Amino acid sequence: MPQIPAITYIYDMPADHISSFWTDALIEDLSRAHIRLCIAIRDTSDARATLIQRLNLAHIPVVCWLVRDDLDIMRDYRTGDANQLHARYRDVMRWSVEQSLRWDAIGIDISADVRDTVRFGDYPAVDVNTFLRRISNRWHIDAATKSYENLLSLIRADNHRIESYEIPFIRDDRVSGSTLARRLLGLPAIAADAVVVSLYSSHSRPYGPGLISTYAPECAAVAIGDCTTDGNNQPMSEHELWRDLQHVSGCGVPHIYIAGFPSIVEKGWHAKIIAGGWVRRSLPPTDEVHHQVARMRAGLRALLWAGARPSVLLPLLIPVLMLVRRMVRNHDVTPAEESTRS
Repeated sequence: MPQIPAITYIYDMPADHISSFWTDALIEDLSRAHIRLCIAIRDTSDARATLIQRLNLAHIPVVCWLVRDDLDIMRDYRTGDANQLHARYRDVMRWSVEQSLRWDAIGIDISADVRDTVRFGDYPAVDVNTFLRRISNRWHIDAATKSYENLLSLIRADNHRIESYEIPFIRDDRVSGSTLARRLLGLPAIAADAVVVSLYSSHSRPYGPGLISTYAPECAAVAIGDCTTDGNNQPMSEHELWRDLQHVSGCGVPHIYIAGFPSIVEKGWHAKIIAGGWVRRSLPPTDEVHHQVARMRAGLRALLWAGARPSVLLPLLIPVLMLVRRMVRNHDVTPAEESTRS
């Protein structure tokens, strides 16, 4: 049987969930299967410290995924939040030293501010200026990148590895030599030691399989899921889970992150995952969804490439703008003016 890719489960639950969920048998099972865990540190409670200590004793590698305090209504960090993330890191590390906790890596998750996208859907005439300012203001994203680089230097000085989580389109931005997508989405560049590309089918139906077959062959680590509802998206079904695991393994990805670990255990999927019957060594089949995503990606890369090279883009835009101008002028001509011309 082909070798099972390395598995990291993503666990994000409040402290009052810990005692009822984490049994000795479950920890033993994870240790035997050489499973890695990425745990969202929502709080620095005694219950969470005790869990990490038990996992350390069982020699289970644990990623400290830095998120906001559980009292905050938001979880992820944004472009201008480097100082807040810095303070959060220092608090978590102080707690880690007090509790003698060991970490396999520090997880940094800088997310796009989707609030602008929501507003744009409601008030496009008002918020289009926000996007234009982001695209034209390169200094803003460069300053945010510098602030986060200082934090990453501090984390490395503390002898921690860093892993980051990013949406797939940022890869196209980087490969194209562009910063257009990062500026538009408000995402600073994070020079992590490992990058996990988020390919959640539950967040991108029906295009999830197409995203996996298009992006996964280029990735060293991908995240699939989510097997737990986030309030906006339906959780991943069992069929979708096995399909995505087969597709990702078929693309040759050596490390798979799976979101929604509590649901995986509660639904009895964990035993099948570690058994590895889903592992494939052939590329996933291509279908119309795959071709749609591939065409979309090719167009996106072309746009990003041109956006990074104004000397190429502007000559191409001039005839287009002249044609648009001519069409607008012709559209504005009244019937009387038309008869006068004739």
